[in-house]
Amino acid sequence: MLGVPRSTCYAHRASRPARTVRERAEEVLVGEIRVLHAGSRGAYGAPRIHAALRRAGRVVNSKKIERLMRKHRIVGITRAGGGS
Repeated sequence: MLGVPRSTCYAHRASRPARTVRERAEEVLVGEIRVLHAGSRGAYGAPRIHAALRRAGRVVNSKKIERLMRKHRIVGITRAGGGS
């Protein structure tokens, strides 16, 4: 093969079902993020989306929300000239 240990190939192949489940769960989460973002008329960023998901009983890491929003180009509105 390509100089890769046989055990690595088997481990990669064995992890496929778990990877598929994780990808599906992330797709569902991105859908929820899109709904919350659209409901805020595009105003909510990652911190508010995270807070809204927590209020809805969804336990998700804030870094994951940030990563998925960045990956799917979901951006909140930022105010110009923030407070002094």
